[in-house]
Amino acid sequence: MNNPNSWDRIVDVVVVGSGGAALTAATLAHDDGAEVLILEKSAMLGGTTAVSGGVMWLPGNHHMTGGDDREDALAYIRATADGREPDPELSEVFVDTAPQMLRYLEEHTPLRTHTSPLVDYYATWGLPGHHATPGRAVEPDPYPVGSELGEWAARLVDRGTLMSLGAATTLSEDMAPKTPELLAELARREAEDVRPKGAALIARLFKGLLERGVTTLPQTPALDLVVVDGQVVGVRAEHDGALLNIGARKGVVLACGGFEWNPELVRAHIGYDVRPLTPWRNNTGDGLAMAVAAGAELGNMTSYWGTPAMFDPEITRDGERVPQFEWGRGAPASVVVNRAGVRFANEALPYNDFPKMFGAFDGVGFPNTGPAYLVFDHTVRAGRRILSMLPGGADPAWVHRADTIAELAELAGLPAAALEATIGRFNTHAEKGTDPDFDRTERGLMAPGQVAPITEPPFYAVEIHPGTLGTNGGPRIDRHARVRSQGGGTVPGLYAAGNTAANLFGWAYPSGGATIAAGMVVGYLAGRHAARQPARTI
Repeated sequence: MNNPNSWDRIVDVVVVGSGGAALTAATLAHDDGAEVLILEKSAMLGGTTAVSGGVMWLPGNHHMTGGDDREDALAYIRATADGREPDPELSEVFVDTAPQMLRYLEEHTPLRTHTSPLVDYYATWGLPGHHATPGRAVEPDPYPVGSELGEWAARLVDRGTLMSLGAATTLSEDMAPKTPELLAELARREAEDVRPKGAALIARLFKGLLERGVTTLPQTPALDLVVVDGQVVGVRAEHDGALLNIGARKGVVLACGGFEWNPELVRAHIGYDVRPLTPWRNNTGDGLAMAVAAGAELGNMTSYWGTPAMFDPEITRDGERVPQFEWGRGAPASVVVNRAGVRFANEALPYNDFPKMFGAFDGVGFPNTGPAYLVFDHTVRAGRRILSMLPGGADPAWVHRADTIAELAELAGLPAAALEATIGRFNTHAEKGTDPDFDRTERGLMAPGQVAPITEPPFYAVEIHPGTLGTNGGPRIDRHARVRSQGGGTVPGLYAAGNTAANLFGWAYPSGGATIAAGMVVGYLAGRHAARQPARTI
């Protein structure tokens, strides 16, 4: 929209969104002398970051024992990106800025982190520059949200969406033995409202902004950018049912998520349905639409952060089933088959990669269109949780269960002969500990996968769909996080970060925490650069 007749408020920098990228941008902008205002569409703080594991993949960070090599980190990123990143220069910017960003936030905000147990996800692929030991990924220390955030505590989730992980545990503790000491500590956290993971990351960053006196307006969706003579000079938003015109003397940072909750945009750019596991109906492409209207050049639009998704009929919201993170994929006595009853991928692939196989084109059509089915036997059912099915519990009515593979195929609507042939071939090789079809025993998420024959009845089948933790295509940015213009150069006064911007790594996900890390690094760059611009008369 054009310049309004009057402004309701004027600040230096407007940040749209309140996830990790947005709060980092707001922090740096303030610390460089800017007056900052944060606008959040939802009643809740933190966006997708708040419901995540809170891990940040930051090569060269100061917590690494033994240090890191810049060229190794770059080699690894380039190998995973495979030349598909929107701007190769930004990989270098990320590697050089990542340790600076973490050190700055730990020295100037309440953020405190420790090394995560995650190793680089593609270690078993032998990619150049990979780290096969933990170090590059860090996670936030738990934070006493209840006592530190006051009335804002109710605007932050009390657990993430990954139900297989604990509500009060760090990721490190999820992977550690549950000793009496740990159980006592978890009980204390529950009693005192001490939250880990993504909630801790957002709480620590937000506390720093409260201490700085930065204003946040929740339930205030940004509607349009105010553009005058090609320059972004403000935002038109809605607050308490009224329009609010906010001027920005120095710049606007769009860090308000992707477009995964917009089916039309998903169909247009991804090309097939992906089920969002991000906060309910929040990320509908608001930032993308505003950037496009301002003349942004786009990149990476066909990509998304992937994860297989499942549905449990017992988990609904507003009468609809809510997508859940997968359970059981890669268990030894299990396979995933398409609707033709055929395996189509290594079931131990990283979660970002497996959903992309649903969109594979075979020259004629798309044979892996969802849903697919996780097929497993009694050994898996008895040994691990699958959605709301607990080991030793009764089988719910919604799960397909049969005493033979042929009967299971009939229940699931799969061709019996094809499924029997698939399971038979898998079993023949699993008895030898091999998987010549997809190399599951050679490669997998952080470690080689495992196989075992699927022979112990009853047999089970659960639907599995392509899911997403957020789209990662959007406006292309330069080394300062300025939005690139379709006609060359940049859009004056406009920055983008997080899932609103085109992913630095292209389609790739180098390791756990790469999503949040890239967003926060770009937010760091955006906030710092915007604050250092001369104030415009608006």
